[in-house]
Amino acid sequence: MSKLSEYKLTLIYALRDLSRNYKKISSIILTLFISLFILSSIFTIEDSLNKELNNNSRALLGGDIEIDYNRNVGNLELINQVKEFATVSQMVEFSTMISTTNQSKNKSIFSRIKTVDQNYPLFGKVGYEPSGAFEKLQTIENTILVNENIFKNLNLKINDKIKVQDQLFTVIGIVKSVPDIGGAFVFGDFALAGKQTLELLKLNNLGSFLNYEYKVKFNEGDNPNTLSKKIEQLFKNEKKVRIRYHEKSDGPLKRIIDNFSQFLSLVSISAMLIAGIGIANTLLSFINQNNMSIAVKKSLGFFSKDIKIVYYLQLLILLFIISTAAYSFSFFLVPIVDVYLSAGLGLNIEGSFSILNYFKVFLVGLLVLIIFSIPTINAIDQVKASNLFRNVFQNLQFYYSKKSILLSLLLLSILISLFTIGSARPVYSLGYFGAFFVCLLVFYLLSNLIIKLFKGLKEHPNISIKVSVKNITQTKSITPITIMSLGLGVTLLLTLAFVGSNFKREIAKSIPELAPDYFFIGIQSDERQIFEDLIFDMDKEANLEIVPMVSTGIVKINGIDPNTYIDSSNDSHWVIRNDRRSSWADKVLKDNPIVEGKWWDLDRPDKLQISLDSKIAKDFDIKIGDIFTLNIYGREIEGEIVNFRLVDYRDFSINFAMLLNPQFAKNIPHEYLATSKFKSLENFNETALLDKMPSLSIIKITDYLEKVTDLLNKVFIAVTVISAITIVIGLIVISSAIIVQGKIKEFQNLIFKILGFSKVEVILSSIIEFFIIFTSIILIALFFAIIGSQFIIENIFQITWKFDLAIFLQVTIGIGLATLILIMITNFKYLSPKVYPLIRNQ
Repeated sequence: MSKLSEYKLTLIYALRDLSRNYKKISSIILTLFISLFILSSIFTIEDSLNKELNNNSRALLGGDIEIDYNRNVGNLELINQVKEFATVSQMVEFSTMISTTNQSKNKSIFSRIKTVDQNYPLFGKVGYEPSGAFEKLQTIENTILVNENIFKNLNLKINDKIKVQDQLFTVIGIVKSVPDIGGAFVFGDFALAGKQTLELLKLNNLGSFLNYEYKVKFNEGDNPNTLSKKIEQLFKNEKKVRIRYHEKSDGPLKRIIDNFSQFLSLVSISAMLIAGIGIANTLLSFINQNNMSIAVKKSLGFFSKDIKIVYYLQLLILLFIISTAAYSFSFFLVPIVDVYLSAGLGLNIEGSFSILNYFKVFLVGLLVLIIFSIPTINAIDQVKASNLFRNVFQNLQFYYSKKSILLSLLLLSILISLFTIGSARPVYSLGYFGAFFVCLLVFYLLSNLIIKLFKGLKEHPNISIKVSVKNITQTKSITPITIMSLGLGVTLLLTLAFVGSNFKREIAKSIPELAPDYFFIGIQSDERQIFEDLIFDMDKEANLEIVPMVSTGIVKINGIDPNTYIDSSNDSHWVIRNDRRSSWADKVLKDNPIVEGKWWDLDRPDKLQISLDSKIAKDFDIKIGDIFTLNIYGREIEGEIVNFRLVDYRDFSINFAMLLNPQFAKNIPHEYLATSKFKSLENFNETALLDKMPSLSIIKITDYLEKVTDLLNKVFIAVTVISAITIVIGLIVISSAIIVQGKIKEFQNLIFKILGFSKVEVILSSIIEFFIIFTSIILIALFFAIIGSQFIIENIFQITWKFDLAIFLQVTIGIGLATLILIMITNFKYLSPKVYPLIRNQ
């Protein structure tokens, strides 16, 4: 009971002391709140998205189970057996051109069309307007619903006529969203049509990217597991079918969410660690201001341990309040994100309280607080009760012991583990933390080097320069703190700025210069000459490239089904997911140089030989001489890997993951794929070309580049804003460091005042001091930013990196001015110290 009473009194005292002094630690409150708010927002939005995906997994897939036959109609007898115990909805997706009927408009759009039956959708709802439009699809022939982008770009009105291949369709409405999102239905142009549409169009060519899907909905009360196993048994001998379950329908989308949230989480923990530096300094300032109060407690018989407990208790109370506020405020971001997602993806998210997420936010805040407060609160050991009688101000410093260092390292390991274990890519997280701490160490060493160099300089005649040098090199200088906190923030922001500028430059400038104007898909063998004549009639100087194309699927690698050991986390998993388009060539392509192996063996014309993308070979651990079993028009044919090519997909020229030897492949039924770059785009008439070749698909490269650029701009804005917050936190850290020096600054400026220094000279010395430090920060930050951004651009995006002087100057000048203004404002209150109170040591 005695101990309980003691703990209660300690808690009451800690609360009272905190209520009296909360203004003195306002920078701790601010930096901690901003950091925890970012972290809370990421956790809350990610959790809300995952719950939305899980709760609507059936709607996202379109059923309890999806039976996907890809380009084949499938075994209708088995499908009919499924209909005996479940509801089945058949839908067929294909790509084709949608064109205006007015020749003067000459407009067409490459679109993805989904034909649906009367059962669609089994789950969820289709968003459309006007009322009743969706129901007309099955009752009125040749009707179609187009998305808003098609409606706008083709300048359509309700009941207008459009052409799909050589058939006329009536636009009866606009489709705003579909529940089963995916592929072009997320970012591309799409439309909905009735089931009867399939009978009107020619959809046998490869350019249609035809896909037959059967969605299955179990009856209410039936056992899903039992029926799922029954369907598996029915289709176990069907080689061309792929069965998907609603639990995994959000796979690609979830991976995007996981990867993006992982990156933002790492940025937020960087902000927290930078904030930790400010927390340590502000706390040290707070303890210094309570120096005499601590001495009084010790003279009354308090032990250092008891006083430390009070301070730790205050931090714990503060953390509980701040983490609760930060987590609560994070829910205000959910409606903002929901507006974007509901418009773009048809997802509706709602924020919900998660005790686990709240605990993670609190735990991260607790770990950061303890790690950075240990050396500060340990400084209490330096205060002596005798200071009370001597009336001496003792400026405390950080104090480390072997135990405190080991404890800090242990807590830091736990913190890193929280953001590494269970993350989408643990190796990336470890690499990020490694780079972060290397940068921190370098900036710390840089600060010591600057101090050492300036200590060795000879006396300078200019008073302002001499004062600034002394400020930099003095024992309790804020130079290390400024360089570390600001240096890390500038490095992060510069790196992301360079990545963004390089990526957008490559898309906006380099790629359009190299890329063709159009891709033409679905040219039949008997139409090749017609196609060439039509193109050259429009533009005699057009640069036209035509290559053969055949559909191939990798069934086995060295006799083993690749799906049994290559999972979706593999970068090249897309190669085995569905049938791929392959081609052949007589000679080595200029933009596809061989990096290993030899070109075709002409002595074996009757044997299939394969040239493989070197990146895919590396991801699949393929060696020269390995055997691929390909499915080519229903036949399984074995082929030997004879060489690896370095494939550059970035220029939008014709590239294939696999090339076949022409001696073998030329006898395979095939179509043609073409690209064209026109001398004069005005002469190209899409509508006229489609009138002659209605089954042709035309992809305009600039349309897709604009969509990609728009998406990337939004992503980089979000990332840059969050990264810029680290700079704000760094500035608060610097401000708190200056406050720590407050007493020293007051005494220093008092001496200057007595000696007759003007305010201008004092301000000038601060500006010189800032420029010396900031120049050093920028040089090192630029070095790290160049290395980091170049690695990301050349190794991850695999495009050319270039230094962007304009971005560098914008970031540098912006941060420099903001920092200088903050330093001036923070120092301003120390420019006119009162002489007599300081002389009396009051």
